[in-house]
Amino acid sequence: MARIGIITPYRKLYFETLRVKEELKDIKKDIEVRIGLLSNAVDVAKDLINDGAEVLISRGGTLNYLRREFPDIPLVEIEISSYDIAEAIMEAKKVSPHIALVIFNNMLYEGRDLAKLFGVDMKVFFIEREEQAIDAVRRAVDEGCEIIVGGGIANKVSAQMGLHSVLISSGKDSIFRSIRQAQSILRYRSDVLKQSELIETVMENTPLGILTTDMNGRIKMVNSPALDIIKMPREHVMGKDIENILPELKEGNKSFLKEFNENKIMVDIKRVDIVSSNIGYIVTLEEISEISKKEKYIRSAYVKKGHVARFCFDHIIGESKAIKDCKQIAERYASFDSTVLIFGETGTGKEMFAQSIHNMSRRAKGPFVAVNCAALSENLMESELFGYVEGAFTGASKGGKTGLLEMAHRGTIFLDEISEIPPSIQAKLLRAIQEKAIMRLGDDRIIPVDVRIIAASNKDLYDMVKKGEFRSDLYYRLNVLNLKIPPLRERKGDVILLFEHFVDLFCMKFHRERPVIDKKGYDAIKSYDWPGNVRELENFTERLLAAFDCAYITAEKILFLLGMKEDNLFETCQNNGIVVEMPSTGVVELNETEIYRILKENNFNKSKTARQLGIGRTTLWRILKRQENAR
Repeated sequence: MARIGIITPYRKLYFETLRVKEELKDIKKDIEVRIGLLSNAVDVAKDLINDGAEVLISRGGTLNYLRREFPDIPLVEIEISSYDIAEAIMEAKKVSPHIALVIFNNMLYEGRDLAKLFGVDMKVFFIEREEQAIDAVRRAVDEGCEIIVGGGIANKVSAQMGLHSVLISSGKDSIFRSIRQAQSILRYRSDVLKQSELIETVMENTPLGILTTDMNGRIKMVNSPALDIIKMPREHVMGKDIENILPELKEGNKSFLKEFNENKIMVDIKRVDIVSSNIGYIVTLEEISEISKKEKYIRSAYVKKGHVARFCFDHIIGESKAIKDCKQIAERYASFDSTVLIFGETGTGKEMFAQSIHNMSRRAKGPFVAVNCAALSENLMESELFGYVEGAFTGASKGGKTGLLEMAHRGTIFLDEISEIPPSIQAKLLRAIQEKAIMRLGDDRIIPVDVRIIAASNKDLYDMVKKGEFRSDLYYRLNVLNLKIPPLRERKGDVILLFEHFVDLFCMKFHRERPVIDKKGYDAIKSYDWPGNVRELENFTERLLAAFDCAYITAEKILFLLGMKEDNLFETCQNNGIVVEMPSTGVVELNETEIYRILKENNFNKSKTARQLGIGRTTLWRILKRQENAR
């Protein structure tokens, strides 16, 4: 298949072109040469195009005809140089110095200078169409010209009228240059075609609907997803004014929701001034349902990144009525989707309750995002909660950032120490709760968010409202369901239970045996007020086991770490007993006399005695060793 078609107006040029083709061995298979003059060349060109020609080469008036008939086909001219015309004039001078030069407007001409150079009387007649050649030759004869110099049509007319004529021939170099130029065009078209195919492939395989227009708003490109969204065939869209589909286009760059055939679509319009590509607007269309699917995927990805609740109600330890009542209320709250406000002193486990509520709610599979409001400055808090777009402020990350409220979409956000939020952020948070939507910093787009808010405070928010330190409207928005977590001093019965749990936990963490603890030590732990609540008790237990790596922990060691004196303890701490753990009864008191009695009954068999006491043989050995050292 020849990709380059050459149409020569006369036979001499035809044969010269064939000789050039043979010399171009690397591309001669891509070249087809045929004869065609002026209007006759049109049918020849059609045949070449049908056979696969992508570029046509010709010259003079024949090229003009082809340009009019095939505006979309690249055309290359075999140029006529001054040298070619000079040769023809020199040949004509041999017949007569009275010469007429009959040529098309597009033919290169510097003949006036050549006439002076060769000392001839030469008149020039320009023509634009084939039918003008006869009139031009007649005028030349009337003006005393005796020989005609010109292209194929001038040569043909002169022969019909019995006049002498000389054909202006194109040289070998001109033919060679035209073929190389055609090659360059083919390479360029190939690159453009590849780029066009790539763009088309990308457009057809993107889930977004995409339309592009020219500078006048006429649709130039549209992909299949866009046609599916607007429910129109391609032929009813291409070349049409886009304002017939989107009247909002005249408002310029914007994003908005629009309904197409009962489907809600997110429309994004961008004006681009690319005059060279004749592109005016790029429009993207996306179904809201698809956006929701993507959001769901993103949220699940955030869950995998760590935005997940680890605790449930079973992790909240306690047998006291106060904590049981609190858990029961919280479990009921989990079945609702209302905002929860949790009150509790520092260390009472507010976040553990928040996570438990989330994990028992219908949002359990969604993200749980925890925010410590006291740890963020005003500026940082706004950007962290609501996110920002690229360029929103100095130092903003490239590509912007998703806010924590967005991350919590379809899940729960826990706002700890809500009392520390500054007034400016309180107003924005209130609006987000009311509208169920947020706006990123530096953006004008509204982003819907479906999120449950659980807030917590260790301060009396109502008192802060009365003092004007907290917005009353935000307080009432948050305080739909409220939960008060009792401090540890109001649930004394849970202290030892929690302490035992933490001892087991840290013994496992530190890879050590569980120590025996003096009864007075237990009494000290139980009588202490624990102003830092469960967190303080947990930290104390870790510190106790890290500081004393021994099998038996005395009351003095515990009192030392608690900063207490012995006379601060209850009257129940008067004996000198030793505390050991029994598997069935928990903690029992054994004195030296009783241990000796059981040992004697078992004929001083330590293994049997340890089993009877419910302790390990090593533990019994340590107790006996301590008693021996005390004597």
